[in-house]
Amino acid sequence: MFMKKKETLNFRVSAEFKRKLIEEAKKERRSLTNYFETALTKLWDQQQSGTVKKGEGEKGFRNC
Repeated sequence: MFMKKKETLNFRVSAEFKRKLIEEAKKERRSLTNYFETALTKLWDQQQSGTVKKGEGEKGFRNC
């Protein structure tokens, strides 16, 4: 599902977190924004289905 981007979100992260985020995005050949959005959406879907408990995280998104 394609959604037009209309909102901006700015926040600070550590250099290490940003490096890991960029690294993972490159592995999946995604933009940084697309990777972040896709990973969080997948995590939320898993939490709703009960396959991941809140706080467990996924692929580098553990208790950030």
